[in-house]
Amino acid sequence: MGEIIGQSTGALAGVYSTWGKLRCALIGAYDQFETDAAVQLQPHNLTIDSGFHADEGLFLRVIGWPQIQGWTDTSSNPHTEYSGPIVGFQNGFGSSDSFFSVGTYDWVGNDTLNPNYTSVNNYLDETDIADSLVGLTVTYSSGTFTTTSDAFENNPATYPPWYGQNIGLNAITSVTAIDTFTAF
Repeated sequence: MGEIIGQSTGALAGVYSTWGKLRCALIGAYDQFETDAAVQLQPHNLTIDSGFHADEGLFLRVIGWPQIQGWTDTSSNPHTEYSGPIVGFQNGFGSSDSFFSVGTYDWVGNDTLNPNYTSVNNYLDETDIADSLVGLTVTYSSGTFTTTSDAFENNPATYPPWYGQNIGLNAITSVTAIDTFTAF
C-alpha cells in the first residue's frame, strides 16, 4: 500500500496537505464565507458566496484559510473577528475620511467606535500583494481609486493605517469592481 501524495502524518495528521499552497478568492464581505470548521479541527473546505477572483490564475495564495475567532480586548470587550482576504471599507459619510481594505472584519457588541474592516490578518501572500494587487483600479459607489499597499498592510503601525487605504472624503457604500478581477 502507498500513501496519498501530500498526506500529513504523525503530529500533523489531519492538518493541511503538504504538497501545495492554499489559494483563495477575495471574499466580498465578512458574512460571505463559511468553512467546515464545525466538522473538523483544521478546516479543508471553504465556500465563498460572493467576492472577486483574479481573471488569470483564479485565486491568490494565502497562508491560512479564512476563519472566525473570538477574543477579548484589554477593556474586557468581547470581539468576533472574521479574518482572511475580505474586501471591506469604512464609510466616512463625506464628513470624515473613508477607507478601503482587504483583511479582517472585527465586530464588538458594545463599542460603537470599533473599526469594523481593517487590513490586518488578510492572510495574503506578500509576493501576491506586491505583484498583482497594488496599482489596481477599484470601482466603488462614488467613483474609482488606485490601490496602494496601505489597503493590504498586514502589520500596520498605528491608526489610521489599520483601517486600510485612505480614499479621502468620498462616501463608500459598496465595492462593485476591482481591475483584473471578476466579481461573482
